[in-house]
Amino acid sequence: MRYPRVRNTGGSHRLPGLLLALIACAAVGAVCAIPATAAVQVGTVGPATAATPAGASPSSHSNRTIRNGDFWRDTSGAPIYSQGGGVLKVGDKYYWYGVKYEEAAGYIANRKSDGSATRFNAVTAYSSTDLVNWTSEGEVIKVAAPGKIFERDAWLGRLGVVYHQRTRKYVLITQYGSKSAGNGVLFATSDTPTGPFTYERLQTQIANVNGAATGDQTVFIDDDGQPYLIFSNSGERRHLYVAPLRASDYLQVGPARLVHQAPAGGREGNAMFKHNGLYYFCSSELHGWNASRSYYMTSPSIDGPYTPERLIKGTENDFSHVSQNGFFIPVAGGKGGTVLFAGDRWSNYAGNGNGYNIWVPLTFEGTAPVFHSLSEFSLDAGRGTWQVGKGNNYVLNPGFEADRVAQTGVTGWVLSWTNLKGPSPTVNVQDSRTGRWALTLAHDQHTMGSAVQNVTLPNGRYTLKAWIKGSGGQKVARLYAYGHGGPEAAITLEKPLAEWTEVSVPGVQVANGSVQIGLYSEGSDGQWLKADDVSLVAEQ
Repeated sequence: MRYPRVRNTGGSHRLPGLLLALIACAAVGAVCAIPATAAVQVGTVGPATAATPAGASPSSHSNRTIRNGDFWRDTSGAPIYSQGGGVLKVGDKYYWYGVKYEEAAGYIANRKSDGSATRFNAVTAYSSTDLVNWTSEGEVIKVAAPGKIFERDAWLGRLGVVYHQRTRKYVLITQYGSKSAGNGVLFATSDTPTGPFTYERLQTQIANVNGAATGDQTVFIDDDGQPYLIFSNSGERRHLYVAPLRASDYLQVGPARLVHQAPAGGREGNAMFKHNGLYYFCSSELHGWNASRSYYMTSPSIDGPYTPERLIKGTENDFSHVSQNGFFIPVAGGKGGTVLFAGDRWSNYAGNGNGYNIWVPLTFEGTAPVFHSLSEFSLDAGRGTWQVGKGNNYVLNPGFEADRVAQTGVTGWVLSWTNLKGPSPTVNVQDSRTGRWALTLAHDQHTMGSAVQNVTLPNGRYTLKAWIKGSGGQKVARLYAYGHGGPEAAITLEKPLAEWTEVSVPGVQVANGSVQIGLYSEGSDGQWLKADDVSLVAEQ
């Protein structure tokens, strides 16, 4: 189960020199090699799935582009419903399993989130040979009648599928809880990867675990084929464990080994991958359905001891591209291949933007993983390589959804005020174009406020865009790009805009590999400027 938490990390930063300069400006503007008759789960990993590319048919398998921040679709054009899942590889084909919740279909239709309950609808399966284009294989577990296993009001999630060669059974392992059955780890089996899966048993206690049920869990397959459950305890979720599945049939979780005791606040989103001989145990902060920074610790042995927990670099800038640890995808290839971070964006419950699945590449600085927060990239699964997409948005936290609660500062941006007479004002409000939150610069007496972000990117020509609302009447209000090796580019925003309106600053010629983008407003009591869905994309 998931329990919402909130945190406040905001703060204001005063940069009067920068504001004075702005006022003066007048510019306008682990895969196992096995035979095709067997199967392997990619370490509770899920293949990178892509939205149907703009201008292309849903069945276009030439597409290699993964686009985050959108609702992905299968090769027929239907929405992909797969949350809290994992991947199994059978021969040359990958099978992606996940959960379809009633609220997921509702959120796509009306963008209204509901975190009050979760209503199980089905376990879905999709297949792919390239980790990008996915074909629906239907529902491998369907919702059952009230009081039965797989009933609508049950919690089912954080699942994985493995293949047991001796029993020739595909085994699905998932977290499960209902009033009629209780809570525990549920096992179901099938003769084929496309189901249907039949209930086998519910394990309500794991030896050596503090508490009866698991917190967030995933399944990891080691190089020798042995699968493990990677999880925390339920409740306060401070105890992190590794436990093998029973070798004879994979239908029981064996005694667990405690590998880490997390700080107060606990950990969830627990998942593992292996890279260059090291095991990476990864997890997120305990923020319920909301986004989180991600952490890792390493060991040459799956049982530990593990290094102290460290932040995955890059996840702090927009809280893992407004997502939470789901699982990891090791993609075969030269020089160690590629590891993909497969995040869950629980927007159907948190309302934090569009899309349910966030996949981004990791690179490594020595043994330290680095998170690349990309809205778009292309993947060559055969070679295990990737590159930034032509339509990538280089702005971090562009929809201001990362922070989850009202703040005086927002993640990824530097907020500054001049002439304040009181405390720093709240700068994110629930009056958004998409998601829940938008940025606001609201004036109290005569004040000057700005929100800026310094962006590193390849040299080239870009267009800066934002969706804007405003009271109008400010002495100065503008969206700008500055410090990119060319003349400042900007657009003025002093006119009233009662409805969300997209504005553009084209022709931002970056010549030095960086640019500062920002919003600036100088106004008086009652005047305000709001922004949402900011983008900085290369011109084609």
